[in-house]
Amino acid sequence: YKNMFIAYRRNERGENVSFTEEENASCMVNQAPGAPKLSILSFHGAFHGRTMGVLATTHSKAIHKLDIPSFDWPIAHFPQYKYPLADNVRENAEEDKKCLAEVEDLIVTYKKKGIPVAGIVIEPIQSEGGDNEASPEFFQQLQRIAKKHGAGLLIDEVQTGGGPTGKMWCHEHFNLETPPDIVTFSKKMQIGGYFHNLNMQPATPYRI
Repeated sequence: YKNMFIAYRRNERGENVSFTEEENASCMVNQAPGAPKLSILSFHGAFHGRTMGVLATTHSKAIHKLDIPSFDWPIAHFPQYKYPLADNVRENAEEDKKCLAEVEDLIVTYKKKGIPVAGIVIEPIQSEGGDNEASPEFFQQLQRIAKKHGAGLLIDEVQTGGGPTGKMWCHEHFNLETPPDIVTFSKKMQIGGYFHNLNMQPATPYRI
């Protein structure tokens, strides 16, 4: 998430622009502009972890979140398909369209609220949230929406990475126009980590 926040602010500030004295001072007391009001958009049913930041984007079980303060960040609906897929093509395409419209509406709404969406986090398959899958077309359009609004796209492959879907990374099934901005992995990989594109790389050390 930090990479997406840093990249978003760098795009706002401009390349090779130094931090101001006000930014340096205000971040030390958790205030803007140094600690800006930004958000990550996530999806109902998602599980991205239990530590403070990612818990704000986890929505699978109440027990994970009870008593823990959180952030005012947007939450969209993940597609809920009708099965068998071959018999419900039109209905499921409409479900994609509805969920994507909600994503874009939330991005616009939070921009107006003064809490812009710096990134979108999503699982290729919601695992803990109920084995929910979305179409390649859904993910392709989600990536286009993220790019349109200057938000990063993080695909959480903690559950799906490492080959269980028939490819090393589940998102390879989606034929995205470009690779995701960030991909996270863990569990079967025997180590937790992530990789990202060059735009998500901070320009200065000690930032991640």
